[in-house]
Amino acid sequence: MNHSSNQASLDNLQLFIAVADAGGFSRAADRLDLPVATLSRKIALLEKELNVPLFKRNTRNVSLTPAGEAFYAQLVPALDAVQSAVNDLSDAANSIQGVIRITTPADFARLSLAQPLTQFLQLNPHIKIELHLNSSRMDLIKEQIDVAIRIGELADSNLYASHLFDMSSKLYATPGYLASLPAITHPDDLKNCNLVQLKTNVQRTHLTLINGNHILEQPIHGNLQANDMGVIIGLCAAGAGVAMVPEVLVQCEINNGTFTQILPDWHSPTLPIHALTTARNPPARVKHLIEFLKIEFSKLKKECDKKGTKHKNAAKTLDLN
Repeated sequence: MNHSSNQASLDNLQLFIAVADAGGFSRAADRLDLPVATLSRKIALLEKELNVPLFKRNTRNVSLTPAGEAFYAQLVPALDAVQSAVNDLSDAANSIQGVIRITTPADFARLSLAQPLTQFLQLNPHIKIELHLNSSRMDLIKEQIDVAIRIGELADSNLYASHLFDMSSKLYATPGYLASLPAITHPDDLKNCNLVQLKTNVQRTHLTLINGNHILEQPIHGNLQANDMGVIIGLCAAGAGVAMVPEVLVQCEINNGTFTQILPDWHSPTLPIHALTTARNPPARVKHLIEFLKIEFSKLKKECDKKGTKHKNAAKTLDLN
């Protein structure tokens, strides 16, 4: 029996996935650095080989046909398995080596990634890392980015997410600044403080504080703003006021006594931190990095939680006295 008419090329199958993921020929062609006409011709050839239309085309958009949707659902895990096998074979031959390109916000890279990445490179001398510091959303395929580290809830996308840890912010100030104020035992006492704020696109007039099931919207009083978390921390360390900053970013200041935690039972809403990749089964070096970061951030989170418990116990002791 002759099956030649049903033998589709692997390259064209991958192009089909790319068009479906991108939601159109133009965007897929841009990502793949191919002429739109070439991509369209190859998809038409695939449809001819399979003898079934995969896409519905009109002047405004492109969408999958029912047959295309069913084909996509079966094809993606199959091609992922093939890519995983190729990656495993290549990684077995080449060991853990090569370049890992990472995009992440500059503040997070400077304050949270510097130490774990340094340790990772010491343990893996055949790996090189390129950091692209950018808070905006990049096209990871077009920019050839291996890992994007994102803070906050994720938007819908065709990327694959690995949860690293959850980050919350707490209130800190220098002992010298606090000595000039009445005791702060309740969020209402923050009215006596100068709050050093992180400037965002949305003008904030209230600070959201959470304690168990209790949520407060505390009015903000302050005359300092900056759009860089490192600068916020520096201003707070200089005695400019109180700052709400992620506890994982100020471990050095906590350890050396520069910062004292205020209202240890209260914190900001929690933000998830994810590592995003373009493939479900990325190369071994990328998997290795993500697993390493999970372990290191887990250690740091446990250290933060342990210190938080000490702060709470100390606060309770002061209340009793």
